[in-house]
Amino acid sequence: MYRAEFRYGNATLALTAQPDGRGWKITLPDGSERTVGRVEVAESRLVLHTEAGILSLAFVRTAQGVEIQYRGRVYRFQRVEAFAGDAPQHASAEGVLTAPMPGLVSKVFVQQGARVEAGQRLLVLEAMKTEQALRAPFAGVVARLNAREGELVQEGAVLVEIEALSD
Repeated sequence: MYRAEFRYGNATLALTAQPDGRGWKITLPDGSERTVGRVEVAESRLVLHTEAGILSLAFVRTAQGVEIQYRGRVYRFQRVEAFAGDAPQHASAEGVLTAPMPGLVSKVFVQQGARVEAGQRLLVLEAMKTEQALRAPFAGVVARLNAREGELVQEGAVLVEIEALSD
């Protein structure tokens, strides 16, 4: 089961996803349940294939969470962990790339010590029938590679550390 808590305005909303025979059973903050059979993630679109049909949403990731556009409105969600303050937070801007959710490392494109360019694909993580590419936040060298193809990782696991090139 995957559980995430988000902050929307002053409210904390919990979202849970649990695998079932048809895909994932999603429990929304209002308690309603939906089955998502497949999810496609493209540059800035999230396409959900549900029992009620296909839902296509524009989204953008931010340092604090995600913004989703739905029916002409923008909804800003922040991860609750961002408010905790007691747990160390890594940012891709610091060169530390972590697993955004539990999943399977399906492909690794780099090796430790390799030089990388900004935006270069480093690895692919599969979760909830989606593929998510983790990319280099800036040009540098792969200082640590903690991911191997076929490995299951937990949310927040440090997968790659990039050190900036010194001029």
